[in-house]
Amino acid sequence: MENIKRRQFVIQSSRLLAFIPLAELSACISDNESKLSPEDSLKKLIYIVGPWPIEDQSIAEDFAKRFIKSNHADQYLQESVDLIKSLMKQISKESIAVNEIKLDNIPEEQQRLLITLTKHIYSFVEVRFYVSNEPPWGLCQGNPKWHMRIPG
Repeated sequence: MENIKRRQFVIQSSRLLAFIPLAELSACISDNESKLSPEDSLKKLIYIVGPWPIEDQSIAEDFAKRFIKSNHADQYLQESVDLIKSLMKQISKESIAVNEIKLDNIPEEQQRLLITLTKHIYSFVEVRFYVSNEPPWGLCQGNPKWHMRIPG
């Protein structure tokens, strides 16, 4: 460095510090447009249409991992990226859970895919047991009147 006076150094460094928020903003913009892998987008779709609340996120993650490893996921992997992009407008960033999905806002082909995926997920015995609040296979019923309870 040449013979820089203290005042010049402070002025130049303040100009550099002024651009730091712009660099942070540009980093955020690139994150929003990041590409999801087909597996990640299918996992998000399973979280969205599945019956699991946020408290049971670990159950949803376990189910999604097993679903993706199975042959059932092959038919959904390629189209799931476009579908999740269409749905991200309806889903809040804080929570992946939604109360309802408006099918009018997405293309007809993606509507069919979403309905097919939902039917497929709810066809599994594990998911039906979870929805009806029954214990999994092999666990004894704790309450002999379990069949008289209202599903949770």
